[in-house]
Amino acid sequence: MKKTHDYAIYSKDYAKLGLTGTYYLEFRDISMLLKAYADGKKTVLDYGCGAGRSTRFLKGLGYDVIGTDISPDMLEQAQEIDPKGDYQLIKSAALPFNDERFDVVFSSYVFLEIGDFDEVVNVLSEMKRVLKKDGVILFITAIVNDIKNEWVSFSYDFEENNKPLSKCTNLKLLIKDKDITLYDYNWTDNEYKKAISKAGLKLVKLHNPMGNDDDQIEWKDEAKVPYCYIYVISK
Repeated sequence: MKKTHDYAIYSKDYAKLGLTGTYYLEFRDISMLLKAYADGKKTVLDYGCGAGRSTRFLKGLGYDVIGTDISPDMLEQAQEIDPKGDYQLIKSAALPFNDERFDVVFSSYVFLEIGDFDEVVNVLSEMKRVLKKDGVILFITAIVNDIKNEWVSFSYDFEENNKPLSKCTNLKLLIKDKDITLYDYNWTDNEYKKAISKAGLKLVKLHNPMGNDDDQIEWKDEAKVPYCYIYVISK
């Protein structure tokens, strides 16, 4: 099983990533979804915050956010950029918080780093534990249906990716503007839904952001097929 992200090597590059290109679609509709499904909520756990980009984004929307991650290198970058932010080191599926602590649990591109279905369920179950009864989990992921798709920010054009795409396919990925090469696990939508159900959670909405002319970005296949999938989940 290949290592997915080498945090020690790429943490400084991750810290420089903005909300541009394909990443723009990841966050463009988040405020709309939070208003629709978590209106009036305040406390947010950012699970897998990395270098803190998503945490800072959520703080900018007015939420009280705690960022958590398994990588000390990433958290070092997050704290350097946001000295007053609350960033905490965790282990996968193990959170140092009481039950029903948060109104919202947010997660961006975390599950594609997990190569074991049971661990995906474990992480969702831990999110459920710290979520308030009327809270929501909102996680963003990528599902690659065709490696030949052309994206603004990413490329899967590697010979080793020429294999059938199924659950937990390991794919090589290039982040173009930072020249970062990663290995992600490509879970299918069906597998995510199975994991959500097995964790005792309910899928409220599946949102697929698409590129449009109003974005003022010269989209490639983002205007034709979804790259990122946003799952809104409740207890």
